[in-house]
Amino acid sequence: MATFKLIGRVGLLKISSPPVNALGLAVRKGIVDGIAQAEKAGAKALVLAGDGVTFPAGADIAEFATGGHRTQPTLGEVIERLDKASMPTVAAMHGTALGGGLEVALACHWRVMSKAAKCGLPEVHLGLLPGAGGTQRLPRLIGCAPAIKIMTSGAPLGAAEAAKLGLADEVVAAVDGEGVAEAAVGFAEALADGVDPSRVVSARPLEVEGGVEAFFGAAREGARKAAKGELAPLLIVDAVRAAAEAPSFEAGLSRESELFAQLAAGPEARALQHVFFAERQISKVVGVDAPPRPIESAAVIGAGTMGGGIAMCFANKGIPVTLVDKSPEALETRIGGIRAAYEANVAKGKLSEDKLGARMRCISTATSLDDPACSTADLYVEAVFERLELKKAIFKELDAIAKPGALLCTNTSTLDIDKIASATSRPQDVCGTHFFSPANIMPLLENVRGSASSGETLATVMAMGKKLGKKAVLAGNCFGFIGNRMIEGYCRESYFLLEEGCVPRDVDAPVRALGLAMGPLQMQDLAGIDIGYNIRKDQPDLYGPADRYPLLADRIAEAGRLGQKTKAGWYDYAAGRNPVDDPWVADFIEKFSAEQGVTRRAISAEEVLDRCMLPMVNEGFKCLEEGIAQRESDIDIVFLYGYGFPRRLGGPMHWARHIREGGLPKLAADLQRYGAEHPNGTYWTPSALLLEEAAVAAEAEAAPEPAAATA
Repeated sequence: MATFKLIGRVGLLKISSPPVNALGLAVRKGIVDGIAQAEKAGAKALVLAGDGVTFPAGADIAEFATGGHRTQPTLGEVIERLDKASMPTVAAMHGTALGGGLEVALACHWRVMSKAAKCGLPEVHLGLLPGAGGTQRLPRLIGCAPAIKIMTSGAPLGAAEAAKLGLADEVVAAVDGEGVAEAAVGFAEALADGVDPSRVVSARPLEVEGGVEAFFGAAREGARKAAKGELAPLLIVDAVRAAAEAPSFEAGLSRESELFAQLAAGPEARALQHVFFAERQISKVVGVDAPPRPIESAAVIGAGTMGGGIAMCFANKGIPVTLVDKSPEALETRIGGIRAAYEANVAKGKLSEDKLGARMRCISTATSLDDPACSTADLYVEAVFERLELKKAIFKELDAIAKPGALLCTNTSTLDIDKIASATSRPQDVCGTHFFSPANIMPLLENVRGSASSGETLATVMAMGKKLGKKAVLAGNCFGFIGNRMIEGYCRESYFLLEEGCVPRDVDAPVRALGLAMGPLQMQDLAGIDIGYNIRKDQPDLYGPADRYPLLADRIAEAGRLGQKTKAGWYDYAAGRNPVDDPWVADFIEKFSAEQGVTRRAISAEEVLDRCMLPMVNEGFKCLEEGIAQRESDIDIVFLYGYGFPRRLGGPMHWARHIREGGLPKLAADLQRYGAEHPNGTYWTPSALLLEEAAVAAEAEAAPEPAAATA
């Protein structure tokens, strides 16, 4: 895991633990042994380098679940050994020196960095803080303000910025590990013998401009505003404050350890680590091992907002795309909108003029699928109105002009993929690609498996999603797939809550208090109230005899209040995009309740939250039970990246299982209780899988604790 050799008078300790040289137990032991070997060999200096693609890219995250990170030597003990080395130490940083990897580098006396390398302390994304001295050493090296910014954002730094801050002592042209290690050995050879005390970061004084109270008060408030309810950014500021106030470096380390332990034991860290692993699981498609087909060109049918956004997704990655619409005016308008969006990014410094030109050159237009440019595409995405017969007509055309093996994809959000595929002679090449709006911004892509979709087709759309920079989740074919199927009961209960006694803000506020960016009614105003209305009218068999029809939602749409697009929906938007309570809506709802013979009542925030969230989670278990979703964690990714569910709660399934009081046993009981009190739909009938999981959880909870061993 770590090999030592002497090059002249300089020791080179190379860490090798593919793929990212994570600082697991074997690596930690190897570093301690390597330092001892260097001292025994009488090395003038010691260079620490990574084998393969990177300098150590952080701790072994899997050890947090097992407690392996506490096995000696711990990372903190390894770093302490480096800090007190009897010879100068040089970190040779290439690839990504992140987390514990950067903490190791901070304990070295010098840092040599590849011009292509990145470094950072991203522990905040796992609900943690740097726990091996990072909060104590980084501010001593570069100052409190930039150190706090680096740690609370978790964003990586490039070599030039690292050098400017004083984090990197020398930037070298070499990119690969061998070249950077060679440069670092040369750098070490030129150093004077012995350790320069001023290079020991832990021994440096730390001064705070403007005084401790004023600086850290402002820093904590800034972190709070940016934290979105997360605790880790606030405790990072507290740990840096300890670096400034503690009577010794060791006392600061002790405070850092206390704060790290507080976070590690909390629900936020568990949730964020769940998200970390969930993001890495989504690309694994159970039962599919076929290779993906190459996607070198695409065509998007429909030049509406969605079609234009999807075309931008391809252009952003340099993939030529033809935007097809029978209306030349629609094409002209959409191309103008795409250019305006890119120009806005240029104005903000997010895009260069050259890249704007390159992206626009990737997009061509056509008014017919008979255009020669359309017949050569490797992949087609249909993005027209949510009308089954219209989509089937387009797929019949695509079947006639597309080359063999081309993928035929539909951007439907609710319609049956198999019915659309039935219009073709090649259903094996058909699948759903449900982009979320605006497609060029929203990170989620729901890829939908039809009953005949081949393994090669599924492998290709999943690879395409990754290439486009999306969080691509595979879903089965049913109404609404994963996300919209689960959100349907959430929205329907919001209407019934209005009918029974709430006004819009009463419904949205508890959901926002949970941590979502907006509640169900504000979300509908943003998306367009007409979307749900049209789905209900186009699919009259959507609701069964046990389902209560959401008539109030139809009435508000028929009143012409379609949301932000008409400046009026459940809220008023005359002054802009911020929702404003509208007395007209409150009066409209009260009259509707009276018309329906409903006696309005006060409804608690707890009931509102339960009646919105519990049907959603129950439907998630039904998706698992029916094979619509592969994993609970896939469902969580859909809601984190498609619906704004807060990362600190891990997603709706993680929240229900691990964070909501009472866990799954209480969830099952509450579903049955609400179903008896408010028989509004089948979404209250607990999933068989949920009942099974709840019984297992209840049994585990009731099991007696194992008896303590006695002497």
